[in-house]
Amino acid sequence: MKNKVLIGTSGWGYDEWVGPFYPKSLKKEDYLSYYSEIFYTNEINTTFYNIPSRWTIKSWVDKTPSDFLFTAKVFKSITHENKLDVDLCSHDLDIFLGAMEPLMKSEKLLGFLIQLPPSFNKVDHFGILKEFIRHWPGNPKSEGYHLILEFRHLSWMDDEVFNYLKKKELTYCAVIEPLLPPRMDITNPKLAYIRFHGYGKQIWFDYFFKGEEIRKWAVSIKEVIDRTDRVGIYFNNHFSGYAAKNSLMMMRELDVEPRNEPNKVSLLDIKKKAGTYSAGQTGLDKFLN
Repeated sequence: MKNKVLIGTSGWGYDEWVGPFYPKSLKKEDYLSYYSEIFYTNEINTTFYNIPSRWTIKSWVDKTPSDFLFTAKVFKSITHENKLDVDLCSHDLDIFLGAMEPLMKSEKLLGFLIQLPPSFNKVDHFGILKEFIRHWPGNPKSEGYHLILEFRHLSWMDDEVFNYLKKKELTYCAVIEPLLPPRMDITNPKLAYIRFHGYGKQIWFDYFFKGEEIRKWAVSIKEVIDRTDRVGIYFNNHFSGYAAKNSLMMMRELDVEPRNEPNKVSLLDIKKKAGTYSAGQTGLDKFLN
């Protein structure tokens, strides 16, 4: 399988990445084009906060190479406000999935990340979770994507839960963060999923993983790679461009090649693709030669 190990960041549209990752002359609308010249995947963060238009989703599809894969975080009204209650969230879920259709049709959807709030616990909500999965409006297996579950309450770290995930071929999201143990259980042999949040003192995501930490986590991840068809690894420590740098560090540690090294990406080509620079024009370097 091509790109068995997918490594990228959670989100891409951060202005604070200008300088640490994005060139200063790059326009915001070209961030994704630039990003996808280096990475093969991204976890869409904005879909948690609002449901983009189909036009916006289609533009993301058009701006990325044919083998680029996205994971989309499920809209917060479904997971956090209505807490997967089928009667309350089904309308928003239908709207959300309708907007995501361009990702599915283009076969650029790796999966949907169902991130659950800390208040969503096993005692009160296990039955609700099962009903939500049972009523999911679609067939992930035949439609070529995965359902990924990220828990935020310790009560879910339980054999009954993991056995259920295995039975339903749901992917458990391993988390590197202060509150939960960094379990790397494989509940779906087709896909393992790991999110690096960080250990920031005030905000988890304001954290840079040092080289020795990356090397330590790589040892555990290599075991996961050997036992699954595909692994998705996403860095959510977006402050100051840390996520992009840590992603590249993990790629080197796991012998995963970027699409291009950052210093090899041509801004001229990015501008041509975006239509902001005429494809017929000649760059100054070529003109002088």
